[in-house]
Amino acid sequence: MKLKQDKKKNLLDAANKFHSEVLRGSDLLHESINDLIKGKLDKTKLDNVIECEHIADNAKEEYINILYQDKRALPFLVEDRYRLIKYLDIVSDDSEELARGLKVFPFELYDDIKEKMQILNDIYDKTIELLIEMITLMETDFKTAYDKSFEIEKLKRSAREAKYNILDIIYQKSKARSLQVYLTSKICIKIFDMIKRAEEISDFLRSLIVKYPSK
Repeated sequence: MKLKQDKKKNLLDAANKFHSEVLRGSDLLHESINDLIKGKLDKTKLDNVIECEHIADNAKEEYINILYQDKRALPFLVEDRYRLIKYLDIVSDDSEELARGLKVFPFELYDDIKEKMQILNDIYDKTIELLIEMITLMETDFKTAYDKSFEIEKLKRSAREAKYNILDIIYQKSKARSLQVYLTSKICIKIFDMIKRAEEISDFLRSLIVKYPSK
């Protein structure tokens, strides 16, 4: 029994390390976007987001190795847990991609979208936080995890409204600054897409709750 408990603990420790790095990367990206909104983006800080993705990638591989060492220590099928790992890896990759995009963004943010961009950025931060909480809860408390999924769904709807409010403003800008309009819209759309992806992962987790109703 103790050996089985030790294996389960190793698995959960590896999972938490992976999840923590994904969350740390999203927190750092959120902070950098806040700096962009305030007009004081330090592009060297974005290297920390990129570094988080690399650390998360190593943690992911360690997690997968432990996962396949003893499949009996799992509350879910290996295939389902592996699918979740890959989904969360994409979240980490997205953080790195946007960080790299911000590093080469040559403009300051339009003043008239800063407030709405702040709303969108804060929704992104909260959504990833809730997603990691939901993943952690899946190990012990399906009911609370299930409730978290609806919070994420509600946040995505708010994010969609914020996204279109921003796009409505910037698409009316002068064509003389069309590159700035285009790149700014790409940032906005990318943030929303990251929120949308998190909501899709929460839907997958909800499907696991239906699949494993006894937990």
